[in-house]
This record gives sequence, structure tokens and C-alpha cells, in this order.
Amino acid sequence: MGNKIADIAVIGFNHKTAPVEKRECFSVQNGLLADLYCRFREQGIDEAVYVATCNRVETYIASRTIKKDIEKVAAIYESISGMPYDDFSDHLYMKTSRDAAQHLLTVVSSLDSMVLGENEIVGQMKEAFTCAVNNKSAGPMLNKLFHQAFRTAKQVKTETDISRNPLSVAYIAADLARKLFADFQSRSALLIGAGEMGELILKYFTRYEIGRVIISNRSLCNSERIAEGINRRAEIIALEDIPGAAVDVDIVITSVTAPHYMVTAEQVGSIMEIRQGRPLFFIDIAVPRNVDPGVTSVPGVHLYNIDSLQEIADDNLKSRIKAVELAREFIEANVDEFIEWFQGLAVAPAIVSIQSTFEDIRSRELARFRRKKMKHLSEKDFALIEELTRQIMTKSLHNPIMNLKRHHRSARDDHAKKEHLHLQTKFIEKLFKSNEDA
Repeated sequence: MGNKIADIAVIGFNHKTAPVEKRECFSVQNGLLADLYCRFREQGIDEAVYVATCNRVETYIASRTIKKDIEKVAAIYESISGMPYDDFSDHLYMKTSRDAAQHLLTVVSSLDSMVLGENEIVGQMKEAFTCAVNNKSAGPMLNKLFHQAFRTAKQVKTETDISRNPLSVAYIAADLARKLFADFQSRSALLIGAGEMGELILKYFTRYEIGRVIISNRSLCNSERIAEGINRRAEIIALEDIPGAAVDVDIVITSVTAPHYMVTAEQVGSIMEIRQGRPLFFIDIAVPRNVDPGVTSVPGVHLYNIDSLQEIADDNLKSRIKAVELAREFIEANVDEFIEWFQGLAVAPAIVSIQSTFEDIRSRELARFRRKKMKHLSEKDFALIEELTRQIMTKSLHNPIMNLKRHHRSARDDHAKKEHLHLQTKFIEKLFKSNEDA
């Protein structure tokens, strides 16, 4: 057990491999996580971090018996879900070594999310890791790996555009309105119709603390439902009162199924005369369109329809896709850094042993010479000789140690090569041991 090389793995499901009705069967409630971590310990798994979000259920482990412990995690999944392994094995992915590290860094950097560049995943993964730490289940290997992942996510977020440009049409519309009106909290919006996207835009407006909301719809019931859905007080008006309301509001959202324009350029011209040039922003998300595109010829009027909003979303997506290439470069570099540290764990005991052996020889021989042949030297002169011998030892061992590390790094994920290298390292370590130590 002590001579085996530790490894890392991830075992789980995500939105690409399993539908939500399958994934939710493996989700453990927060109140039961302590029991889950207790089971990991009882099974002899060295380190474990369990993650459950809307899009994934995963368990990261570090172990010296990685194959057996992957099977143990699968058995725990059987117990959690009440399903036999054959019922979910096709949905399950298992990655080890570099692939597991790369997977985590990709997930935390939001490149594996349903919405590319979304920000929620970092907080969710930090919460999962903290839970593992609190349950004393995250040891040195997973601690290093997760912190490497969090650093990578921060680098991707700050040095690429992957999460800066929104992809949701509703979010883009709300963001445009907020940018147009700096004093957004004192502004007002009128929603005409009961479309889902119109309601979502109002929800964003509520999040940005818009001052006043008016809703108009053929059905009073639908207007009340939308007001309840956005969780705030809203004025509900009749359709015939829309022209008067449009004079007072700053933003008009239209989402009505109609065969003709509901808002014409002539109507808007009259409204703007009464408004005395105060800007009016139309968000037309209806298909067919509700607002005559000619309204943009009226000074002070801004219009975005579903096509122009979608064009912005498409441009943002292109920008994010370009950012993905740079993000993947950051991920690869950070995976390399982690793997270099990870591979170094196997060779570290040998390096320490070799350095210790040479230091013992150096200090013993120097002490002997000090007693027999260097009694006449002052402490200051002897200190110079001691420093010289230490430097000779360090420089003599530098190349052998660097080559040992380099050979271990070159092994990467080749398990057979790593095992062979491990045996060679033990042999080299024994070469420098004294008979008393052997």
C-alpha cells in the first residue's frame, strides 16, 4: 500500500451524459452530506469531494488504490439511487490522472456548462469543496487540485471575454435598457402582452430595481399572473389606456400576437411631441413584429426587435467561442503545473532520502576533519569550509535530481511507465543508502 503511486479520478454524470430525471437520483441533500462523507471514509477512500449542481453530479477522489475506489464510488451511487449499476453505467463517465484534472479545471472555468461562461459554477464548486474540507475528506492532493482549478477560473474570467457578453436575448434587452438610462431606478416600463420573454425581461428589470412597472394584456388574469411572477407590485391597465401610458413610461416591451403593427411611426411621433423629446425605448420581441421599424426615424426613439437582439446574442457567442481557445490554453498550462507537482510527489521521498544521505556523509566527514586536522581553524574559517562543502554537495546532486524529476514528468499518464520508473527510483534510492539504513 505504502509503495503504490497515488492517483486522482472523477466519477459522475452531467447534462451531456444523463437527463435531469436520471441525474437527480444521485443528488444528496445537504443535510445528508456528512453521512455520505462518513461512507467514503468507511470504504477506505483517502480523499473525496462530492459535487451536485443542476447540471452535474460528480465525485472527485484521490487514492492509492484508484481502480478499486472507483468501483466503491459506483457502488455508493447504486445505494444513493436505488438503481443497479447496469441501469446507469451508460450515463457514467470515469476519468483519471491528467484527464480528471483537466475535467475539473474545464468545469470550474465554465467551459463545460450549458451556458458557456456562466458564473454560478465557481461558487457551487467552492461550496462543494468547503463541505468536503469541513468533513475532513479533502486531503493534500484534492486541496492542491481544487485550488489550482479556482485560480484557473479566475484567470479565465479576468483575462478572456468568456463571461463578459450575455447570450440571453432577454438579458441583452434588459442590459441595453439599463445602459440607455443611467438613473434606471427612477425609470418606468410598460409590458404589452403576456409572452414568456417579456415576463423574463421584467424580472431582469426588477433585479435592476426599476422604479415603476405597468402591465397591459387582453386577459386580466394573465396580467395578474405576470405581476405575481416578477414578485413586485405592478399597475395593470386596459389595452385602450396604452397610448396614455406610453407618454409617461421610458421603456415599452411588446409581445402580442397580431397580424399588423400595433405601434406605428405616426403614433410614436405624436407621443414624442407630448414627451418633448424625452427618450423612449421599444423592445419588440413579438413575431410578427408589433412595432413599425419606421419609429426609429422619430428623434429620441430607440428600437430593438427580436432579430436585432438575436444578432447581438450571436455576435456575443462568436466572441465567447474565440475566448474559449484562449481559456483552453490557460487550462492546459494549469493542468501541466498541477501534473508536474503531482508527478513530483512520487519522486519526492527518493530526493529527500538522497539529499539526507549526502548531508549525513558531509556533516560526519566535516566533523571528523574538524576534530583531527582542522583544530587550528577559527570558527569563521571553518564556517567558510562548511559552506563550500554544502555548495559542492548541492551542485553535485543538482543534475541527477533534475533528471529524476524530468523522467517522472515524462511518464505523464502512462501507468506502466510510471510503475517502472517508480521501481527505478527505489533502486536509485537504495544505491545511496548505507548498510545501517538498508
